[in-house]
Amino acid sequence: MQFLYILPELKKIQCFKMHRFLFIILLFTVFSCSTKKVDMKPNTNNKNKSSQTITTDSSSGGMLSKYDLENEDPFFVKIPDELKEISGITFTDDDRLFAHGDEDGDIFQLNPETGEIIKRFSLGSMLVVNGDFEDIAYVNDKYYLLESKGKLYEFKEGTNGSFIDYKTYKTFLNSSNDVEGLCFDSGTNSLLLACKGSPGEGYDKQKAVYSFSLSTMTLNETPRFLIDLKSIKKNTTENEFSPSGIARHPISGSFFIIAAKGNTIIELSKDGTLLTQKDLSEKVHKQAEGIAFMKDGTLYISNEGKNKTARLVKYDMK
Repeated sequence: MQFLYILPELKKIQCFKMHRFLFIILLFTVFSCSTKKVDMKPNTNNKNKSSQTITTDSSSGGMLSKYDLENEDPFFVKIPDELKEISGITFTDDDRLFAHGDEDGDIFQLNPETGEIIKRFSLGSMLVVNGDFEDIAYVNDKYYLLESKGKLYEFKEGTNGSFIDYKTYKTFLNSSNDVEGLCFDSGTNSLLLACKGSPGEGYDKQKAVYSFSLSTMTLNETPRFLIDLKSIKKNTTENEFSPSGIARHPISGSFFIIAAKGNTIIELSKDGTLLTQKDLSEKVHKQAEGIAFMKDGTLYISNEGKNKTARLVKYDMK
């Protein structure tokens, strides 16, 4: 409609010129319409995954840098023969240390400064429960003991020499997952279960950490963390990374994961970033199985004896 007002003038122009002029105006109009800007919106069809694949943040040393893990002569105490095959350890809210062995549901309170057994109580009724126990966690006056097949035992603290009742919770994890690490995550009110073995179907070349909700008492089917093995430095004789323990740092809320097979320790942030990694001294840690923190951040690592005396190694936070 823009060109109608000029038609009286066009009558004075020769017919072929008028046609040419109108054709140019038409082309200009069409071209103007075809060059309008188009908003390109991002594709929002991708589903959000609830698991967090671990990435690396090389700019942060995390809390792991505050511990002198390179020390070839740290403070340690020997543990009595009853716990030669010590596995998991945990601290209560008042900084009392509890541990367990590999095959029996015996729970030991230890003096962290001497290794002395303060008391011992057992899961069961007259006979102690047997199983392949891997780690222990303390949560609000309750304890949780983990079996390698993913089964959880819940119980209260017992007196010395007593047998105590317990509840069990089965998960979909099994022996192929070889679940070895357990800790409490107060930020999500859940227990975190670290798999030494298979991470689950569809998660090849990764290690998985699953979340067990203490509100619903069920295990989330999707891993909380997925650790890409390519992001882990493997410079030990085994050339592997197989988690054997996990603990939440009481100050930062980050997670420390140790690997007996691989003799290393990594730190993950709360959002799943791999902050840093350090090697554990093979001289000090023959077989690092358990990891726990005191409230002030003091780090303890339990070490199975491997035909010798088991050790509890202490690292103060700088």
